[in-house]
Amino acid sequence: MIKSQDLSPRLVGVIQARDVVSYESPWLLHPGPPLSRALDTLYPAQRKTLKALALWEHWSDDDKELNQSLRLFPTQDFHIAAPLVGWVSPSMLLWVVEDPITHFKGYAPINEGTGPSLRMGEVSKAILDRQEWLNQVFAPVMTELLHVLDIQLWPIIQQALYMGDELHMRSVAASFVFQNLLMRPLLTSGRFGALSLTDQMMFFQVLWGNPLAFLNIVMAMSQIYFQYWAEQKFPANMITAIGANGFAWGYRCHDDPAHWQLVPAPLAVPGRQVARSFLPIIGDSFVCEVMGFGGQIIHNAPGLWQDIGYVPPLSPSEFGRSALCAQNLPVVLAGEEMPLRGGACPSDLPHMAFDTACVGIEGGFLGAGRVDGSSWYRSKRDECYG
Repeated sequence: MIKSQDLSPRLVGVIQARDVVSYESPWLLHPGPPLSRALDTLYPAQRKTLKALALWEHWSDDDKELNQSLRLFPTQDFHIAAPLVGWVSPSMLLWVVEDPITHFKGYAPINEGTGPSLRMGEVSKAILDRQEWLNQVFAPVMTELLHVLDIQLWPIIQQALYMGDELHMRSVAASFVFQNLLMRPLLTSGRFGALSLTDQMMFFQVLWGNPLAFLNIVMAMSQIYFQYWAEQKFPANMITAIGANGFAWGYRCHDDPAHWQLVPAPLAVPGRQVARSFLPIIGDSFVCEVMGFGGQIIHNAPGLWQDIGYVPPLSPSEFGRSALCAQNLPVVLAGEEMPLRGGACPSDLPHMAFDTACVGIEGGFLGAGRVDGSSWYRSKRDECYG
């Protein structure tokens, strides 16, 4: 039997979403459980980015026509994980992560970098032009580069944890290590030097200068473990999808893979005062916590403590380890003898903490926040959309 420790996910390439999702257009994917709302009842940040992507895909932006023709699916139905507002359209470029033993694949959009972005519910011509640039310039360069490189993800993660990342709201070290693995081969290949100065600056924004570049790759990696846990049928009822769509927070598990268990999406608790109204929790990035990162090891990321509002224990010996079940994954935190544990079952959720970003009702990043899993005590097996 293959063990979790035997899996060795690698970043192997990029691909357009239309090559992963076989439905005819028009369709969009969204994070979290299925949306049961008409498009005109979505939050402004969701609605304006949806309509902008519809135009980018050369569809109609008429509300009535979109309501009739546009099909919406959860991202994780296709082993894709998308952060925050997280719409995925057919032409969007995705990272591809694959395990060479099981050949399971996971996908996630390319992180757009800091500043205004689609994932934050913002839209402009420059933001859509960046999506076009990812397809036209970024994709061929990365395809060529990743064809010859062996980018194993767990060594990057292990080093990043030593350096103080929690791999969700803070992935600065992981992004730095990842960027350095790519930079030397890219520069020596001559491909980067052949690009225009504008294209080189875009690479800096999306990759080299992006402190969140690795986050989406971790999210894609989670989908490999979700598929593995679903196939292996562990004695524990393992979670195989988790996320929020702004209205409901939900998960699926391998004992009932077709059903999303739902609770109304709560508001996150920001570490600092937020002046504007913000969305209830949204996005697929809660997969990071199920993997054992984020809120489960926030004590490993002191750079986030003030922003998250985290108060560390008085004694280092009181630092808690995640109570998650399942298999040991191949990461050992500095000064610890036991590996980090990853993989959760539903009974873990009420005791877990989840890191997240606060996104404005109209869009925009408003700061870091946290939400605890106590909502699951109110869990019902019906559609709770609040």
